[in-house]
Amino acid sequence: MKALHGRFGQGTARVAVVLGLAYLVLVPAVILVAASLRDSSGRLPFSTKSPWSLRNYAEVFLQGRTYDLLWNTILLSFGALVLAFAISLAAAWLVERTNLPARGFAFVMIIAGIGTPGFISAIAWTLLLNPSNGFLNVMIRGVFGIEGDGPFNISSMPGMILVEGLGLVPVTFLLLTAACRALDVSLEDAGSLSGAHPRVVARKITLPLLTPAIFSAFVYQFATTIESFDVPVTLGLRNGIVVLPTEIYLRVRPSTGLPDYGLASTYGILLIAVVLAPLWYYQKIISRSERYATVSGNAYRTRRVALTLRGKILGLGFLALFVLLEFVLPTLILLYTSLQPFFAVPTFEKIANSSVNAYRDLFHSQLFFDSLNNSLLIAVVAAIATMTLAAIVSWFVVRSRTLFRSVLDVLAFIPHSIPALVMGLAIAMIYLYVTIPIYGTIWIIVIALMTRYISLATRQMNTGIGAIKRELEEAGAASGGSPRQTFRRILVPLAMPAYINGFLLVALLGVKNLSIPLVLGGADSPMLASLIWNRWDNGDTAQTGALSVVMVAITLVLGTLSYLVGQQGGMSGRQQKGNRRPGRRTPTGTPPRVQEPRPTPVRADALPIP
Repeated sequence: MKALHGRFGQGTARVAVVLGLAYLVLVPAVILVAASLRDSSGRLPFSTKSPWSLRNYAEVFLQGRTYDLLWNTILLSFGALVLAFAISLAAAWLVERTNLPARGFAFVMIIAGIGTPGFISAIAWTLLLNPSNGFLNVMIRGVFGIEGDGPFNISSMPGMILVEGLGLVPVTFLLLTAACRALDVSLEDAGSLSGAHPRVVARKITLPLLTPAIFSAFVYQFATTIESFDVPVTLGLRNGIVVLPTEIYLRVRPSTGLPDYGLASTYGILLIAVVLAPLWYYQKIISRSERYATVSGNAYRTRRVALTLRGKILGLGFLALFVLLEFVLPTLILLYTSLQPFFAVPTFEKIANSSVNAYRDLFHSQLFFDSLNNSLLIAVVAAIATMTLAAIVSWFVVRSRTLFRSVLDVLAFIPHSIPALVMGLAIAMIYLYVTIPIYGTIWIIVIALMTRYISLATRQMNTGIGAIKRELEEAGAASGGSPRQTFRRILVPLAMPAYINGFLLVALLGVKNLSIPLVLGGADSPMLASLIWNRWDNGDTAQTGALSVVMVAITLVLGTLSYLVGQQGGMSGRQQKGNRRPGRRTPTGTPPRVQEPRPTPVRADALPIP
């Protein structure tokens, strides 16, 4: 009877989770599909004057321009992904698996750029590498005696790849750090003791064990670059480089007339189709996640690789160069801009005449404090709700063997395939008709952010739960614990590092998200990101810079707190304290031998199950 009750309870939970995700995901998707089937040129999509039609599909799929846009989009995406993953894998390994000095500071600095909105980063790089008067270009021309414009042009495909790739690194880095932290060093030790070279161990053992995390991050970031429009609009549009997200943005925000929601929705469906192939392959990877699990019982341990002095210098130099390009230079330009009433190429005379008037006006503005309070509240509430739902979804996805696992994973990933502007539009239309009084409030933004980032949260939790041996849960069940107790007292503590990383990601992305507040925000729900956009759109560069600096400062504080909490409550720390004496090595310098547990019967008090 108890087993029947447990199965019934799990079945009820699966149905409840499926219904909740279906409401968050499928209802906006249905609105999207319905809008794509309406001829809404110059009209609202569901007005009586917008007939059902296939005109949008004919215009999208039967024109050669669409495939030019698709090629530009894929080229930008893969170029940025190659750059981002090359940097992120090296950075994650240095921070999580080596004795590199100042690892905590490096961690915070790597993720600091998360708080800078994409369009602000693109603007900063325009000021740095504009071919005519970009600050770095002016310096290079002066040093090497080059005449004319250049030598670099940020408003080009390579320039877009650089800015987009650098912007992807902080999120990719966080997606990979939990997996690097959870690797059991005994597996690498076995390869080393067999005589394999460290490069062979990395290629044959370490990288294969990281396959689920790498592919999970790749699928997520591929969809990120496919639907991103901040960098392409800011850098590419002025140089005639148009990608699919730019086309959607222009359809949703035309310079004159009403938006063409039907055509924008059709482009959104095309973007969903682009990411379906990698999502299908990811399903195959996650279905075999047990092959990559490394967190088990008493034999689990970690150890950092001891770098030579040369290795430490090269590692610190590599991280410093990335932080300089991704965070320091753009932030300095923003800081300089905030201290000038009108922007001009930085000179000693301009710097000497700087003033803090923009900050003084900012901290005397009630609108700023309202925006700050709303941004923090929305970010925290959306992050907690999203990660809690994601933890339940991921447990079913990774541990279940029923049809529900595939349904849940597909439902959870669909929102990331829909452009943010189109998603915000679909949710706005839902709550114009549903009699729930949240339209124009912060709560509709919370719902939109939950829908938007549930894919990121489930990718993070899939990796964290997939790295935990199933035997630990089975031992909890054998000791008499219910599935709920096993989930709460065993799985949740072990998966907490992934939860914390995911919370950080969702909260920070919620703070800086621009598209959703622009579409769904009202007079009573201003946010920092929309306030920055409005100031830039109005030509107020000083206020734009000041607000951006404040947002970066908030990101640094959140990143520092998240790292400290993760270090104290992380999975690896608890496992190491419980299973081995830290720092102990044999006289020969080889890793200490871990004693295998004796086969004693499982007692009810052997696990922390009440």
